[in-house]
Amino acid sequence: MRFLHVLNKELHDSRKGFIIYGITIFLVMFVVEVIAAIVSRFTGSGHIEIYEGLFPGFLFLGGFITTSVMFSDDMFSKRGQHAWMMLPASSLEKFLSKALLSAFAYPIALVLVFAGASAFTELFTLITVGDHFVMFNPLQAETWKMVLHFLVIQSVFLLGATYFRSVHFIKTVLAVGLIVTVAGLFAALIARIAFAPYLQGFFSPKAFHLSADINDLMKTTQGLSIVVDIVYWALLAPFCWFTAYLRVKEVQATDAIQ
Repeated sequence: MRFLHVLNKELHDSRKGFIIYGITIFLVMFVVEVIAAIVSRFTGSGHIEIYEGLFPGFLFLGGFITTSVMFSDDMFSKRGQHAWMMLPASSLEKFLSKALLSAFAYPIALVLVFAGASAFTELFTLITVGDHFVMFNPLQAETWKMVLHFLVIQSVFLLGATYFRSVHFIKTVLAVGLIVTVAGLFAALIARIAFAPYLQGFFSPKAFHLSADINDLMKTTQGLSIVVDIVYWALLAPFCWFTAYLRVKEVQATDAIQ
């Protein structure tokens, strides 16, 4: 019950920002779609549906930036830190209230906003310029596949939001870039060792003489692909969430006694 009160407080505190963000999304969709409908109507060119192109940008870029600043005012701002520490709730409840809001409430709300805004916009263009009615489809599999990817990658920015004290989004992107570069070099070294029987030089392939060599290579590649999928889908998000929670506990413990 106490967690529900903390979650409700978080929703109330974030309400103004999310309303402004939702209005911004609606205006962008409305203006771009109306202009596209007018141009299509009077030039005779085919109408380009813009919702599928706009959704990934707002989902990933907007969601990652939103997640990156989720803890900045409460954890690292001297003005808001005291009130957050004195909130009668555990570190886990404080963490989950923000994490669930950015990870689950944001993409679901975005899908609903896109569906509602596209319906209004398409109805407006149908009445005014006679454009065909094609609204954003919130039930298509590709949309929810992107949401699943968002849930995984968002956890990285959630960790960055709790770890860095300022410029959270940029520092997280730079840190991810550095980690990916190092991991890529390490993976290249492992691949060179694993595929040594099939290579000459560093990455120059040898000619295959037996089908068994090809089968062994395919099995090794499939095995590596399975490992990558397990790390990405099953391990990355839990690791980042748990580490971010530990970071919240650490900041509350250390900053409270300073």
